[in-house]
Amino acid sequence: MATISNHNNFPILRLKGINKSFSGVQVLHDISFDLHKGEVHCIVGENGAGKSTLIKIISGAYKYDSGDIIYQGETLHHLTPRLSIDKGICTIYQEIDIIPVLTAAENISLGNEPIKQGGNIDKNAIQNRASRALENIGAEIDINKPVGALSVAHQQMVAIAKALSMHSKVLIFDEPTAVFAATEIETLFKVIQRLKAQGIAIIYISHHLDEIFRIGDRVTVFRDGWVTGSGPVSDFDTNTLVRAMVGREIDFSHQKKTGKPGAELLRVSGLSRKGAFEGVTFSLKQGEIVGVAGLVGSGRTKVARAIIGADSFDKGELHIRGEKKRIKSPRHALANGLGMLPKNRKEEGLVLVRPLIENAAYSLVEKLSRMGLVPWRKIKHIVSDNISNLDIRYPSLNSEARYLSGGNQQKVVLAKWLAAACDVIILDEPTRGVDVGARSEIYKLMHKLINEGKAILMISSDLPEILTQSDRVLVMAKGKIVGEVLHEEATEERILSMALQV
Repeated sequence: MATISNHNNFPILRLKGINKSFSGVQVLHDISFDLHKGEVHCIVGENGAGKSTLIKIISGAYKYDSGDIIYQGETLHHLTPRLSIDKGICTIYQEIDIIPVLTAAENISLGNEPIKQGGNIDKNAIQNRASRALENIGAEIDINKPVGALSVAHQQMVAIAKALSMHSKVLIFDEPTAVFAATEIETLFKVIQRLKAQGIAIIYISHHLDEIFRIGDRVTVFRDGWVTGSGPVSDFDTNTLVRAMVGREIDFSHQKKTGKPGAELLRVSGLSRKGAFEGVTFSLKQGEIVGVAGLVGSGRTKVARAIIGADSFDKGELHIRGEKKRIKSPRHALANGLGMLPKNRKEEGLVLVRPLIENAAYSLVEKLSRMGLVPWRKIKHIVSDNISNLDIRYPSLNSEARYLSGGNQQKVVLAKWLAAACDVIILDEPTRGVDVGARSEIYKLMHKLINEGKAILMISSDLPEILTQSDRVLVMAKGKIVGEVLHEEATEERILSMALQV
Protein backbone atom coordinates (compact mmCIF):
# COMPACT_ATOMS: atom_id res chain seq x y z
CA MET A 1 0.00 0.00 0.00
CA ALA A 2 1.37 3.41 -0.90
CA THR A 3 2.32 5.66 1.98
CA ILE A 4 0.71 9.08 2.16
CA SER A 5 2.89 12.05 3.09
CA ASN A 6 2.35 15.76 3.57
CA HIS A 7 6.12 16.33 3.66
CA ASN A 8 7.95 17.89 0.73
CA ASN A 9 11.40 16.78 1.86
CA PHE A 10 12.81 13.49 0.64
CA PRO A 11 12.39 10.68 3.21
CA ILE A 12 15.40 9.94 5.37
CA LEU A 13 14.25 6.30 5.45
CA ARG A 14 12.15 4.40 2.91
CA LEU A 15 11.11 0.75 2.82
CA LYS A 16 9.76 -0.60 -0.45
CA GLY A 17 7.97 -3.94 -0.84
CA ILE A 18 9.47 -5.63 2.24
CA ASN A 19 8.56 -9.31 2.68
CA LYS A 20 9.58 -11.61 5.53
CA SER A 21 8.84 -15.25 6.40
CA PHE A 22 9.71 -17.50 9.32
CA SER A 23 9.74 -21.28 8.72
CA GLY A 24 7.63 -20.87 5.61
CA VAL A 25 5.02 -18.65 7.33
CA GLN A 26 4.92 -15.16 5.82
CA VAL A 27 4.70 -12.49 8.52
CA LEU A 28 5.23 -9.34 6.43
CA HIS A 29 3.56 -8.81 3.06
CA ASP A 30 4.83 -6.15 0.63
CA ILE A 31 5.37 -3.49 3.30
CA SER A 32 6.12 0.04 2.10
CA PHE A 33 6.87 2.71 4.67
CA ASP A 34 8.71 6.01 4.79
CA LEU A 35 9.98 8.40 7.43
CA HIS A 36 10.92 12.08 7.21
CA LYS A 37 13.20 14.27 9.29
CA GLY A 38 11.52 16.02 12.19
CA GLU A 39 8.37 13.89 12.22
CA VAL A 40 6.82 11.27 14.48
CA HIS A 41 5.56 8.36 12.38
CA CYS A 42 3.49 6.03 14.57
CA ILE A 43 3.03 2.32 13.94
CA VAL A 44 0.00 0.60 15.49
CA GLY A 45 -1.45 -2.88 15.29
CA GLU A 46 -2.33 -5.91 17.38
CA ASN A 47 0.34 -8.11 18.94
CA GLY A 48 1.61 -10.38 16.18
CA ALA A 49 0.62 -7.93 13.43
CA GLY A 50 4.23 -7.53 12.30
CA LYS A 51 5.31 -4.29 14.00
CA SER A 52 8.20 -5.79 15.95
CA THR A 53 9.39 -7.75 12.93
CA LEU A 54 9.53 -4.58 10.86
CA ILE A 55 11.44 -2.74 13.58
CA LYS A 56 13.95 -5.57 13.87
CA ILE A 57 14.48 -5.43 10.10
CA ILE A 58 15.12 -1.68 10.25
CA SER A 59 17.50 -2.15 13.19
CA GLY A 60 19.37 -4.96 11.39
CA ALA A 61 18.40 -7.76 13.79
CA TYR A 62 16.41 -9.62 11.09
CA LYS A 63 17.20 -10.04 7.41
CA TYR A 64 14.29 -9.51 5.04
CA ASP A 65 13.44 -11.85 2.16
CA SER A 66 12.82 -9.26 -0.54
CA GLY A 67 12.33 -5.53 -1.04
CA ASP A 68 14.54 -2.49 -0.50
CA ILE A 69 15.66 -0.33 2.42
CA ILE A 70 16.80 3.12 1.32
CA TYR A 71 18.47 5.32 3.92
CA GLN A 72 19.49 8.88 3.07
CA GLY A 73 19.33 7.95 -0.60
CA GLU A 74 21.53 4.84 -0.18
CA THR A 75 20.12 1.34 -0.68
CA LEU A 76 21.26 -0.86 2.21
CA HIS A 77 21.63 -4.48 1.12
CA HIS A 78 23.18 -6.11 4.18
CA LEU A 79 21.94 -4.26 7.25
CA THR A 80 23.27 -5.46 10.61
CA PRO A 81 22.69 -4.13 14.16
CA ARG A 82 26.17 -2.55 14.18
CA LEU A 83 25.72 -0.98 10.75
CA SER A 84 22.27 0.29 11.69
CA ILE A 85 23.69 2.08 14.76
CA ASP A 86 26.69 3.39 12.78
CA LYS A 87 24.30 4.81 10.18
CA GLY A 88 22.40 6.65 12.92
CA ILE A 89 19.39 4.35 13.45
CA CYS A 90 18.83 3.54 17.13
CA THR A 91 16.05 1.55 18.80
CA ILE A 92 14.92 2.16 22.39
CA TYR A 93 13.07 -0.95 23.48
CA GLN A 94 10.38 -1.38 26.14
CA GLU A 95 12.90 -3.38 28.22
CA ILE A 96 15.47 -0.58 28.41
CA ASP A 97 19.00 -1.63 27.44
CA ILE A 98 21.04 -0.39 30.39
CA ILE A 99 23.51 -1.74 32.96
CA PRO A 100 21.88 -0.96 36.34
CA VAL A 101 25.12 -0.90 38.38
CA LEU A 102 26.82 1.61 36.08
CA THR A 103 26.22 5.35 36.39
CA ALA A 104 24.15 7.34 33.92
CA ALA A 105 27.35 8.77 32.44
CA GLU A 106 28.93 5.33 32.05
CA ASN A 107 25.80 3.94 30.39
CA ILE A 108 25.64 6.79 27.90
CA SER A 109 29.19 6.07 26.68
CA LEU A 110 29.01 2.26 27.06
CA GLY A 111 30.52 0.60 24.00
CA ASN A 112 31.64 3.97 22.65
CA GLU A 113 34.01 5.18 25.36
CA PRO A 114 36.31 8.14 24.53
CA ILE A 115 39.98 7.13 24.74
CA LYS A 116 42.94 9.29 25.78
CA GLN A 117 46.38 9.10 24.29
CA GLY A 118 47.98 6.01 25.72
CA GLY A 119 44.79 3.94 25.45
CA ASN A 120 43.09 4.80 28.77
CA ILE A 121 39.41 5.70 28.99
CA ASP A 122 38.88 9.45 29.26
CA LYS A 123 36.59 9.74 32.32
CA ASN A 124 36.30 13.53 32.04
CA ALA A 125 35.13 13.18 28.44
CA ILE A 126 32.54 10.61 29.56
CA GLN A 127 31.19 13.10 32.12
CA ASN A 128 31.11 15.95 29.61
CA ARG A 129 29.42 13.83 26.95
CA ALA A 130 26.71 12.72 29.36
CA SER A 131 26.06 16.26 30.57
CA ARG A 132 25.76 17.58 27.01
CA ALA A 133 23.50 14.73 25.86
CA LEU A 134 21.11 15.07 28.80
CA GLU A 135 21.08 18.87 28.53
CA ASN A 136 20.25 18.47 24.84
CA ILE A 137 16.97 16.75 25.72
CA GLY A 138 16.24 18.90 28.77
CA ALA A 139 16.64 16.06 31.28
CA GLU A 140 17.95 16.82 34.77
CA ILE A 141 19.58 13.62 36.02
CA ASP A 142 22.49 12.98 38.37
CA ILE A 143 25.00 11.52 35.91
CA ASN A 144 27.00 9.90 38.72
CA LYS A 145 24.06 7.94 40.12
CA PRO A 146 23.71 4.21 39.26
CA VAL A 147 21.00 3.88 36.62
CA GLY A 148 19.34 1.09 38.59
CA ALA A 149 18.50 3.66 41.28
CA LEU A 150 16.72 5.95 38.80
CA SER A 151 13.02 5.94 37.97
CA VAL A 152 11.94 4.13 34.81
CA ALA A 153 11.31 7.48 33.13
CA HIS A 154 14.85 8.68 33.92
CA GLN A 155 16.27 5.37 32.69
CA GLN A 156 14.44 6.06 29.43
CA MET A 157 16.05 9.51 29.26
CA VAL A 158 19.49 7.93 29.72
CA ALA A 159 18.75 5.57 26.82
CA ILE A 160 17.69 8.50 24.61
CA ALA A 161 20.81 10.47 25.60
CA LYS A 162 22.97 7.47 24.73
CA ALA A 163 21.37 7.25 21.28
CA LEU A 164 21.91 10.95 20.63
CA SER A 165 25.52 10.76 21.80
CA MET A 166 26.06 8.37 18.87
CA HIS A 167 24.69 11.02 16.49
CA SER A 168 21.47 9.14 15.77
CA LYS A 169 19.26 10.57 13.06
CA VAL A 170 16.42 8.04 13.45
CA LEU A 171 15.04 7.01 16.85
CA ILE A 172 12.65 4.07 17.19
CA PHE A 173 10.55 3.99 20.39
CA ASP A 174 9.02 0.58 21.13
CA GLU A 175 6.23 0.96 23.74
CA PRO A 176 8.15 3.63 25.67
CA THR A 177 5.36 4.48 28.14
CA ALA A 178 4.30 0.94 29.08
CA VAL A 179 5.09 1.43 32.79
CA PHE A 180 5.08 5.23 32.99
CA ALA A 181 2.85 7.27 35.26
CA ALA A 182 0.97 10.20 33.72
CA THR A 183 3.52 12.82 34.81
CA GLU A 184 6.39 10.76 33.36
CA ILE A 185 4.57 10.44 30.03
CA GLU A 186 4.34 14.23 29.83
CA THR A 187 8.10 14.47 30.41
CA LEU A 188 8.79 12.02 27.56
CA PHE A 189 6.46 13.88 25.20
CA LYS A 190 8.32 17.14 25.87
CA VAL A 191 11.58 15.38 25.01
CA ILE A 192 10.07 14.02 21.79
CA GLN A 193 8.91 17.50 20.77
CA ARG A 194 12.43 18.76 21.42
CA LEU A 195 13.91 15.96 19.28
CA LYS A 196 11.50 16.80 16.45
CA ALA A 197 12.62 20.42 16.54
CA GLN A 198 16.21 19.21 16.11
CA GLY A 199 15.23 17.31 12.96
CA ILE A 200 15.38 13.82 14.50
CA ALA A 201 13.07 11.36 12.72
CA ILE A 202 11.02 9.21 15.11
CA ILE A 203 9.19 5.92 14.69
CA TYR A 204 6.81 5.51 17.62
CA ILE A 205 5.08 2.23 18.51
CA SER A 206 2.35 2.23 21.14
CA HIS A 207 -0.83 0.38 22.06
CA HIS A 208 -2.12 3.56 23.73
CA LEU A 209 -4.08 5.22 20.94
CA ASP A 210 -4.44 8.50 22.83
CA GLU A 211 -0.66 8.88 22.55
CA ILE A 212 -0.84 8.56 18.77
CA PHE A 213 -3.17 11.54 18.57
CA ARG A 214 -1.07 13.52 21.06
CA ILE A 215 2.33 13.31 19.37
CA GLY A 216 1.95 11.62 15.98
CA ASP A 217 2.27 13.35 12.61
CA ARG A 218 1.53 10.23 10.56
CA VAL A 219 0.37 6.73 11.38
CA THR A 220 0.67 3.35 9.66
CA VAL A 221 -1.63 0.50 10.72
CA PHE A 222 -0.63 -3.17 10.57
CA ARG A 223 -2.89 -6.21 10.61
CA ASP A 224 -1.67 -9.79 10.07
CA GLY A 225 1.49 -8.58 8.36
CA TRP A 226 -0.26 -6.20 5.93
CA VAL A 227 -0.55 -2.42 5.97
CA THR A 228 -4.28 -1.68 6.30
CA GLY A 229 -4.08 2.08 6.59
CA SER A 230 -1.56 4.90 6.41
CA GLY A 231 -1.69 8.67 6.39
CA PRO A 232 -1.70 11.83 8.50
CA VAL A 233 -2.94 11.26 12.05
CA SER A 234 -5.57 13.94 11.43
CA ASP A 235 -7.23 11.59 8.91
CA PHE A 236 -8.06 9.08 11.67
CA ASP A 237 -10.02 8.89 14.89
CA THR A 238 -10.00 6.15 17.53
CA ASN A 239 -12.75 4.13 15.82
CA THR A 240 -11.14 4.16 12.38
CA LEU A 241 -7.77 3.20 13.84
CA VAL A 242 -9.27 0.30 15.79
CA ARG A 243 -11.21 -0.94 12.76
CA ALA A 244 -8.04 -0.87 10.66
CA MET A 245 -6.18 -2.77 13.40
CA VAL A 246 -8.67 -5.49 14.29
CA GLY A 247 -11.38 -5.34 11.63
CA ARG A 248 -14.20 -4.71 14.13
CA GLU A 249 -15.54 -2.26 16.70
CA ILE A 250 -14.35 -2.66 20.30
CA ASP A 251 -16.15 -1.42 23.41
CA PHE A 252 -13.91 -0.55 26.37
CA SER A 253 -16.71 0.62 28.63
CA HIS A 254 -17.19 -0.76 32.12
CA GLN A 255 -18.81 -4.21 31.97
CA LYS A 256 -21.98 -4.70 34.00
CA LYS A 257 -21.78 -7.33 36.74
CA THR A 258 -24.47 -9.40 38.38
CA GLY A 259 -25.27 -8.54 41.99
CA LYS A 260 -23.33 -6.69 44.67
CA PRO A 261 -19.96 -7.58 46.24
CA GLY A 262 -20.20 -10.66 48.41
CA ALA A 263 -18.17 -12.04 51.29
CA GLU A 264 -14.78 -10.62 52.17
CA LEU A 265 -12.04 -12.76 50.62
CA LEU A 266 -8.96 -10.77 51.65
CA ARG A 267 -8.29 -8.23 54.38
CA VAL A 268 -4.95 -6.46 54.69
CA SER A 269 -4.43 -4.65 58.01
CA GLY A 270 -1.55 -2.29 58.83
CA LEU A 271 0.92 -3.92 56.45
CA SER A 272 4.32 -2.25 56.80
CA ARG A 273 7.95 -2.68 55.80
CA LYS A 274 10.51 -0.07 56.72
CA GLY A 275 11.48 2.10 53.76
CA ALA A 276 8.92 0.47 51.43
CA PHE A 277 5.32 0.85 52.65
CA GLU A 278 3.48 1.72 55.85
CA GLY A 279 0.09 1.02 57.41
CA VAL A 280 -1.50 -0.39 54.26
CA THR A 281 -5.09 -1.41 55.04
CA PHE A 282 -7.86 -2.48 52.66
CA SER A 283 -10.31 -5.28 51.96
CA LEU A 284 -11.29 -7.21 48.84
CA LYS A 285 -14.69 -8.88 48.41
CA GLN A 286 -16.21 -11.43 46.09
CA GLY A 287 -17.28 -10.00 42.77
CA GLU A 288 -15.30 -6.76 42.78
CA ILE A 289 -12.29 -5.25 41.07
CA VAL A 290 -10.29 -2.91 43.28
CA GLY A 291 -7.87 -0.73 41.34
CA VAL A 292 -4.59 0.50 42.82
CA ALA A 293 -3.36 3.76 41.30
CA GLY A 294 -0.23 5.78 42.01
CA LEU A 295 3.01 6.96 40.50
CA VAL A 296 5.75 4.50 39.64
CA GLY A 297 7.65 3.95 42.89
CA SER A 298 4.64 4.57 45.14
CA GLY A 299 4.93 1.08 46.63
CA ARG A 300 2.05 -0.66 44.84
CA THR A 301 4.03 -3.65 43.56
CA LYS A 302 5.96 -4.02 46.83
CA VAL A 303 2.70 -4.37 48.76
CA ALA A 304 1.38 -6.95 46.28
CA ARG A 305 4.59 -9.00 46.52
CA ALA A 306 4.36 -8.95 50.32
CA ILE A 307 0.77 -10.17 50.20
CA ILE A 308 1.66 -13.24 48.13
CA GLY A 309 4.79 -14.05 50.13
CA ALA A 310 7.36 -13.10 47.48
CA ASP A 311 8.79 -10.46 49.87
CA SER A 312 8.62 -10.05 53.63
CA PHE A 313 6.89 -7.41 55.74
CA ASP A 314 7.70 -6.16 59.27
CA LYS A 315 4.23 -5.88 60.73
CA GLY A 316 0.58 -6.15 59.86
CA GLU A 317 -1.89 -8.95 59.27
CA LEU A 318 -3.53 -10.81 56.40
CA HIS A 319 -6.92 -12.47 56.70
CA ILE A 320 -8.04 -14.83 53.93
CA ARG A 321 -11.75 -15.71 54.03
CA GLY A 322 -11.81 -14.45 57.62
CA GLU A 323 -8.87 -16.58 58.80
CA LYS A 324 -5.60 -14.99 59.85
CA LYS A 325 -2.73 -16.19 57.64
CA ARG A 326 1.00 -15.53 57.32
CA ILE A 327 1.81 -16.31 53.68
CA LYS A 328 5.34 -17.70 53.53
CA SER A 329 5.87 -17.95 49.76
CA PRO A 330 4.06 -17.64 46.40
CA ARG A 331 3.57 -21.43 46.54
CA HIS A 332 1.90 -21.04 49.93
CA ALA A 333 -0.21 -18.20 48.51
CA LEU A 334 -1.36 -20.45 45.67
CA ALA A 335 -2.36 -23.14 48.17
CA ASN A 336 -4.51 -20.50 49.91
CA GLY A 337 -6.22 -19.34 46.70
CA LEU A 338 -4.06 -16.27 45.96
CA GLY A 339 -2.40 -15.75 42.58
CA MET A 340 -0.50 -12.87 41.00
CA LEU A 341 0.21 -11.84 37.43
CA PRO A 342 3.54 -10.00 37.82
CA LYS A 343 4.48 -6.77 36.08
CA ASN A 344 7.64 -8.31 34.66
CA ARG A 345 6.18 -11.32 32.86
CA LYS A 346 9.46 -12.39 31.24
CA GLU A 347 11.45 -12.67 34.48
CA GLU A 348 8.73 -13.58 36.97
CA GLY A 349 5.76 -14.96 35.04
CA LEU A 350 7.21 -17.30 32.42
CA VAL A 351 9.89 -19.89 31.77
CA LEU A 352 10.79 -18.49 28.36
CA VAL A 353 12.63 -21.56 27.05
CA ARG A 354 9.73 -23.94 27.81
CA PRO A 355 6.60 -24.51 25.67
CA LEU A 356 3.68 -22.17 26.11
CA ILE A 357 1.37 -25.03 27.16
CA GLU A 358 3.73 -25.97 30.00
CA ASN A 359 3.86 -22.34 31.14
CA ALA A 360 0.07 -22.20 31.20
CA ALA A 361 -0.01 -25.40 33.28
CA TYR A 362 2.64 -24.82 35.95
CA SER A 363 0.12 -23.72 38.58
CA LEU A 364 -1.44 -27.21 38.45
CA VAL A 365 1.74 -29.30 38.70
CA GLU A 366 1.94 -29.58 42.50
CA LYS A 367 -1.82 -29.77 42.91
CA LEU A 368 -2.29 -32.76 40.59
CA SER A 369 1.02 -34.62 40.98
CA ARG A 370 0.99 -37.94 42.83
CA MET A 371 4.08 -39.65 44.27
CA GLY A 372 6.35 -37.36 42.26
CA LEU A 373 4.65 -38.12 38.95
CA VAL A 374 3.31 -35.19 36.93
CA PRO A 375 0.23 -36.05 34.82
CA TRP A 376 1.17 -33.75 31.94
CA ARG A 377 -1.44 -35.15 29.57
CA LYS A 378 -4.26 -34.40 32.02
CA ILE A 379 -2.84 -31.00 32.89
CA LYS A 380 -2.39 -29.97 29.26
CA HIS A 381 -5.96 -31.01 28.51
CA ILE A 382 -7.20 -28.75 31.33
CA VAL A 383 -5.28 -25.69 30.17
CA SER A 384 -5.99 -26.10 26.43
CA ASP A 385 -9.46 -24.59 26.87
CA ASN A 386 -7.99 -21.55 28.64
CA ILE A 387 -5.50 -21.05 25.83
CA SER A 388 -8.31 -21.21 23.30
CA ASN A 389 -10.63 -18.89 25.24
CA LEU A 390 -7.90 -16.26 25.57
CA ASP A 391 -7.26 -16.37 21.80
CA ILE A 392 -3.53 -16.90 22.30
CA ARG A 393 -1.82 -16.86 18.90
CA TYR A 394 0.95 -19.40 18.46
CA PRO A 395 2.52 -21.60 15.76
CA SER A 396 2.30 -24.67 18.03
CA LEU A 397 1.37 -25.51 21.62
CA ASN A 398 4.99 -26.61 21.95
CA SER A 399 6.35 -23.23 20.81
CA GLU A 400 8.72 -21.77 23.39
CA ALA A 401 7.21 -18.83 25.27
CA ARG A 402 10.09 -16.54 24.25
CA TYR A 403 8.90 -16.61 20.63
CA LEU A 404 5.43 -15.25 21.42
CA SER A 405 4.55 -11.57 21.14
CA GLY A 406 4.35 -9.57 24.37
CA GLY A 407 0.56 -9.63 24.43
CA ASN A 408 0.41 -13.37 23.90
CA GLN A 409 2.98 -13.91 26.64
CA GLN A 410 0.77 -11.88 28.96
CA LYS A 411 -2.23 -14.07 28.11
CA VAL A 412 -0.22 -17.25 28.79
CA VAL A 413 0.48 -15.99 32.33
CA LEU A 414 -3.25 -15.27 32.71
CA ALA A 415 -4.03 -18.79 31.50
CA LYS A 416 -1.76 -20.16 34.24
CA TRP A 417 -3.76 -18.42 36.96
CA LEU A 418 -7.06 -19.39 35.36
CA ALA A 419 -5.99 -23.02 35.63
CA ALA A 420 -5.15 -22.52 39.32
CA ALA A 421 -8.74 -21.42 40.02
CA CYS A 422 -7.60 -18.81 42.57
CA ASP A 423 -10.25 -16.87 44.50
CA VAL A 424 -8.11 -13.72 44.68
CA ILE A 425 -6.00 -12.64 41.72
CA ILE A 426 -3.58 -9.71 41.83
CA LEU A 427 -2.98 -8.26 38.36
CA ASP A 428 0.07 -5.97 38.17
CA GLU A 429 -0.14 -3.91 34.95
CA PRO A 430 -2.40 -6.52 33.27
CA THR A 431 -2.45 -4.84 29.85
CA ARG A 432 1.14 -3.59 29.72
CA GLY A 433 2.37 -4.00 26.13
CA VAL A 434 -0.97 -5.46 25.03
CA ASP A 435 -2.85 -4.41 21.89
CA VAL A 436 -6.43 -3.10 21.83
CA GLY A 437 -7.94 -6.45 20.84
CA ALA A 438 -6.12 -8.37 23.58
CA ARG A 439 -6.92 -5.59 26.07
CA SER A 440 -10.63 -6.03 25.39
CA GLU A 441 -10.33 -9.82 25.82
CA ILE A 442 -8.49 -9.40 29.14
CA TYR A 443 -11.18 -7.03 30.43
CA LYS A 444 -13.92 -9.50 29.46
CA LEU A 445 -12.02 -12.26 31.25
CA MET A 446 -11.65 -10.11 34.39
CA HIS A 447 -15.38 -9.47 34.51
CA LYS A 448 -16.15 -13.12 33.87
CA LEU A 449 -14.02 -14.02 36.89
CA ILE A 450 -15.68 -11.56 39.24
CA ASN A 451 -19.13 -12.62 38.05
CA GLU A 452 -18.07 -16.11 39.17
CA GLY A 453 -17.44 -14.74 42.68
CA LYS A 454 -13.70 -14.18 42.51
CA ALA A 455 -11.97 -10.91 43.43
CA ILE A 456 -9.31 -8.92 41.59
CA LEU A 457 -6.76 -6.42 42.87
CA MET A 458 -5.60 -4.50 39.76
CA ILE A 459 -2.45 -2.39 39.88
CA SER A 460 -2.24 -0.12 36.85
CA SER A 461 -0.44 3.02 35.69
CA ASP A 462 -3.08 3.42 32.96
CA LEU A 463 -5.61 5.86 34.41
CA PRO A 464 -8.34 5.19 31.80
CA GLU A 465 -8.01 1.50 32.69
CA ILE A 466 -8.30 2.27 36.39
CA LEU A 467 -11.35 4.46 35.81
CA THR A 468 -13.27 2.07 33.55
CA GLN A 469 -12.50 -1.28 35.15
CA SER A 470 -12.45 -0.62 38.91
CA ASP A 471 -15.35 -0.71 41.37
CA ARG A 472 -13.16 1.13 43.89
CA VAL A 473 -9.79 2.83 43.50
CA LEU A 474 -7.08 2.85 46.17
CA VAL A 475 -4.53 5.61 45.60
CA MET A 476 -0.98 5.15 46.87
CA ALA A 477 1.77 7.71 47.37
CA LYS A 478 5.15 7.16 49.02
CA GLY A 479 4.23 3.74 50.40
CA LYS A 480 0.89 4.73 51.90
CA ILE A 481 -2.74 4.51 50.82
CA VAL A 482 -3.69 8.18 50.69
CA GLY A 483 -7.27 7.81 49.50
CA GLU A 484 -10.08 5.58 48.27
CA VAL A 485 -12.52 6.61 45.54
CA LEU A 486 -15.67 4.83 44.34
CA HIS A 487 -16.04 4.14 40.63
CA GLU A 488 -18.78 6.70 40.10
CA GLU A 489 -16.76 9.43 41.85
CA ALA A 490 -13.39 8.75 40.25
CA THR A 491 -11.80 11.16 37.77
CA GLU A 492 -8.26 11.41 36.42
CA GLU A 493 -7.79 14.78 38.11
CA ARG A 494 -8.92 13.50 41.52
CA ILE A 495 -6.71 10.41 41.40
CA LEU A 496 -3.67 12.33 40.17
CA SER A 497 -4.04 14.99 42.84
CA MET A 498 -4.01 12.25 45.50
CA ALA A 499 -1.09 10.39 43.89
CA LEU A 500 1.00 13.58 43.81
CA GLN A 501 0.63 14.21 47.55
CA VAL A 502 3.96 14.89 49.26
